[in-house]
Amino acid sequence: MTKDYQRPVACSVHEIEIKNSRFIAIIAPAFRAEDCAELLNRAQTEWPKASHYCTASIVGSPTNQPTLASSDDGEPSGTAGRPMLMVLQNAGLGDIAAVVVRYFGGTKLGTGGLQRAYSQSVAEALETLKTELVVYRCNYQLSYPYELQGNIESLWKQFDIRVVQSDFAERVKQTVGVIPEQLDALQAKLDAVSQGQVKLTLVD
Repeated sequence: MTKDYQRPVACSVHEIEIKNSRFIAIIAPAFRAEDCAELLNRAQTEWPKASHYCTASIVGSPTNQPTLASSDDGEPSGTAGRPMLMVLQNAGLGDIAAVVVRYFGGTKLGTGGLQRAYSQSVAEALETLKTELVVYRCNYQLSYPYELQGNIESLWKQFDIRVVQSDFAERVKQTVGVIPEQLDALQAKLDAVSQGQVKLTLVD
């Protein structure tokens, strides 16, 4: 079942040092695969000539078939990107991308050491990350005469409805995002202002 989730609203940068290796985590909002690529390009530009640029991302809602991606960028398989992704998943975050830049300090950390280092880097960056709540909504369609527009728009404010699309022809036709728990109460209010003539129809 799709649920509400948190997503970043700004970028967070955090650096740790382990056995002379620098690990710089950059976390930012990501709504498309292109956003993830742009974050990687930014990291490569701002922190050039690093040993590795490892990545992890969750595009979309974490509970509704998100697009997951990760890369070890030359580190031993499973020691960087996957641990980073697991930290993001365990935090319940969506629409998020992370890059960890590593400057090798001359001492090998081993498989377990790398996993801990990349995980720690992302986890500590999340501590200062600013997020916002994304409230899950289902889309519904409805149509109504213009004389009801004022009353119905007041209901949109009362129930925190998101208007997805509006078509102003002979009648007002709209697609709106409704919080599922508020559906019955909203329909009751619509029945009251329209004498039962305005019905919400779920969009497939």
